This record gives sequence, C-alpha cells and structure tokens, in this order.
Amino acid sequence: MFEEIILYLESVLLAYGPLGVFLGSIIEEIIAPIPSTLVIMGTSFIILQGAAISPETIFSLFINVVLPASVGVTIGSLLIYTLAYYLGKELIDRLGKYLGVSWENIEKAQSKFEESRSDEVVLFILRALPVVPSIAINVFCGFVRYDLKKFVVITFLGTLVRAFILGFLGWQFGSLYQTISTEISYLEEISVVVIVSSIIIYFLYEKYKKRDN
Repeated sequence: MFEEIILYLESVLLAYGPLGVFLGSIIEEIIAPIPSTLVIMGTSFIILQGAAISPETIFSLFINVVLPASVGVTIGSLLIYTLAYYLGKELIDRLGKYLGVSWENIEKAQSKFEESRSDEVVLFILRALPVVPSIAINVFCGFVRYDLKKFVVITFLGTLVRAFILGFLGWQFGSLYQTISTEISYLEEISVVVIVSSIIIYFLYEKYKKRDN
C-alpha cells in the first residue's frame, strides 16, 4: 500500500507541478504514514534531475517546490494545530491524571512559552530542521494554545528553510531520494518519542517538585 501511495503522489506531481506539490504537502502533513519528506524530495528529483546548479535552477527549485510546499505544510499544520487547540483540554481532563498532568500545568507552560522571546527562535529552528517531525510541533503549539499569528509565520518561514534543504538533497542525490526520505522519517519517529517523553518527564518533575515544596 505504501508503494502505491508513493507512485500515486509521483503521478500527481508530474501532472500538476507546483499545484501537485501544494496539495501533496497538505496531505503528507496530515497523514502520518506518508514520510513528510517525500513530496519535496521527490518533486525536486523529478523536475531538476540532471540539471546543473545555477541561479536559474535554484529559482526553479524555489518557485516549483519550496514555496508551494511551504504554503501546503502551513495549511496542513493549521488543521493539526486547530484539532489540538480545541480537543487538548478535553484529552488532558480525561487522561492527564494517568500522566500526572493537569490543565493548570498546560496553562502555566503556555504562559512561560509566550513570555520567552527565545522560544520563537527555538520554534523556528525546530521547524527548519528536517529530522524534527512537524506534527509534534503542531500538536504542542495547539495544546498550549500558542499565538496563532506567530504559529503561522514561524511555520511558513521555518518550512521555507526545511523545504529548501530537502529539495536540494532530493535534486542532488537523485533516485536515492526515497531511501533518504525513509531514513529521515525514521529519525522523525525517534524524535517524536524523545519529545513526548521529555514533555511527560517535565510535567512529572514539576508536579513532584511542587509536592515536595
């Protein structure tokens, strides 16, 4: 089934160009089994294979891949953000007791996150790094109800950097893009486990520190 999805996405990219990149980026941002690097790397390979590095090909990469992918990822991220924003409290109220997390803890994290300017830089860097899963960022920002305007701007700008890196790799490494995409996907899965575990450990630490005081 996975191979069929890949072949279908490639046919869409060939048929629709930048529009296919835009639509594919929305889909891969929402559907977890699809590697989040597939559309960008695959399109770069398809439209630029064999082309030498020049201002014209860099511009073509930006217009045909990087820009539509960034817009598509931003829209897809908004959907995940919105779901986490409106369903987060209900989930925490129901399941938080098993993790030692309350909605009060989430609100405190939200206040700290919004007060610190450095968090915006950190969020941008996480968005720009190819190995950091964007869905984890979307869910976290939705849960803590991070400012929507900042979320959209940082998501778009960070994805521009991420998409350029991935697009360049897909272009230069040619037919190996599927292998590279899969390896990055594995790293993203590991990152999800690390991020979720870190958040749980943080809240447990805060809870027991408060109890000891």
